[in-house]
Amino acid sequence: MHPVMRALIVALAFAASSGCAATMYREHTTPFPPSTPRAVPWTLNRELLTPASERILFVVELVAGHAPERDALDRLARLAARYGERPATWTAGALPATLDPGTTYVHIRYVGNQLDKWGLSYWRLVAGRKVYVIEINQERHRRWKWFLPERHLEAQTLIHEYGHHLGLPPWDHGYYRDYPDFSDGAHCVNPDCALSKPRARALLYGFWHVAIARHYLEDYCAQCRAAIAEAKAYWQKSARRYRSS
Repeated sequence: MHPVMRALIVALAFAASSGCAATMYREHTTPFPPSTPRAVPWTLNRELLTPASERILFVVELVAGHAPERDALDRLARLAARYGERPATWTAGALPATLDPGTTYVHIRYVGNQLDKWGLSYWRLVAGRKVYVIEINQERHRRWKWFLPERHLEAQTLIHEYGHHLGLPPWDHGYYRDYPDFSDGAHCVNPDCALSKPRARALLYGFWHVAIARHYLEDYCAQCRAAIAEAKAYWQKSARRYRSS
């Protein structure tokens, strides 16, 4: 490749991956459901964002398809431990018949190619306990491994779905893809966020930011991190007031 052309590509990649470019490629916010809280801590999940239990355990079940990428699961566990302020690990197998009272459970189901999307998040009650569920369509990632390493594609999906469980994003920087239909869940307007949606703007930004600069979407954006910090401060202040009353 000619040196001038190479320099131009590098310059474009730097510009496209800058904070200014991230702002330029933001999606537009949409209204949220009327019942959505407008004040701190919004819809953020106290159980997953504070040391409400002794540990977070990801129980990884292979339902169909090829084996999970261990590195992707390690990345998710590290992120969960950092935001949850306690140990987070993963183990392979089925959800135990008896749930440990000191553990917060996240059940990850690798379903092969059974979904019409990359992943899905929801929760269910098991013996009266809330268990968070992530389903991941890992065969879809394999089709894109020519573009990005499969372990990073898988990590991005896992962290994206975990972000839904964290309650991100707040209403002030979120949007619904099919508004006024709220069924698909809220996503972050910022293309440099793991909770962004792969729409045209995010894909254009991501081509340079991820494929060229190799800055993978394996964490949440500055706005989402700020919201988490505000929610934590609110909960800590509430706890202090409760103890002093």
